[in-house]
Amino acid sequence: MLRITGDINFSDGYFDTGIGTGSRIRMGMNPFRHLKRDSDDYWIGNFECVCADTSDQQGLKARQFLITPEALQHVSHLNCYGVANNHVSQHGPEAFRRLIDYLGSKGVAYAGTREKRTHVLQHQGKQVSLTAFSLRPDNFTDAPAYWHLPELSDVQSELSRHADSDYRIVFVHWGNEFINYPYIDQKHVAHFLIDSGADLVVGMHPHVMQGSEQYKNGWIFYSLGNFVFNMPWEPAQYGLIVNVDLSKTQPAISFNYVRIGEDACPVITNDVPADYSMSRLNKLLGIQEENEKYYAHVRKCCKNYRRVNRRKILSNFMQMKPHDSWGIIMEFVRKRI
Repeated sequence: MLRITGDINFSDGYFDTGIGTGSRIRMGMNPFRHLKRDSDDYWIGNFECVCADTSDQQGLKARQFLITPEALQHVSHLNCYGVANNHVSQHGPEAFRRLIDYLGSKGVAYAGTREKRTHVLQHQGKQVSLTAFSLRPDNFTDAPAYWHLPELSDVQSELSRHADSDYRIVFVHWGNEFINYPYIDQKHVAHFLIDSGADLVVGMHPHVMQGSEQYKNGWIFYSLGNFVFNMPWEPAQYGLIVNVDLSKTQPAISFNYVRIGEDACPVITNDVPADYSMSRLNKLLGIQEENEKYYAHVRKCCKNYRRVNRRKILSNFMQMKPHDSWGIIMEFVRKRI
């Protein structure tokens, strides 16, 4: 089967520098240690950090969302990553180039650069294409090296170039963080992608799960949530694995829930709070809100996340090196992480 996961950050983030996922990996932790990965499966995830030994940032910022190849040497990677997201340019164009070189050196496939928008693979006797792009602004550069804010007509053309594939997947970074349903325009874009030939649309970036729907002959999962990410807010600690079985005449779509533990590593689970269940999230897809009301809800969700984040920063204060802890607090005040 194809096993498709959400957001993966192998590094320390903004509020846990020196004690986060990246620090644990440097100490030998395997972020996929709780997963039983069948050798016949093909795993895909969203690489939402930078792997390089250089950065154009300084001080504390040079250690956030960055991990070195040496630190990842013991990690058995997924088979393929999408690299079109708002963090891969965080440390400059040279660091991004080294990330791509690193994946190549490990035999790991990728999709979503300007040069390689789509990765094509053979699986279960079928040809599969994975097209990745981002519809989010980039906060770190005006010229991202990944496929960034494409015209939908260009995406349509890219899908047409792979019309000979038996199964076409779109891997898209979009939407708003921390809200559990998409806005109206997103749904229109998702339907356009299916109409343009995609069989499966998989979204990420919100860091929480959103619902799924079957539209015509295709499937849309608006957000898979997190997969490997150290976020203290409970809704961000659940995610999805989408399973695609191509062994039969018609593709079979299913999913597994994952729970992200204190170690920021995913565990497959059936025990999901009702508020985060797909049955509830699917019902939320029926919400039809004007932008003003929708974005008021986005701001409320972000406020809830920040409140929990603030408590976590304070509880971590004594574990951090003094220059890290004060730097994080000042950054929190400036950016309201």
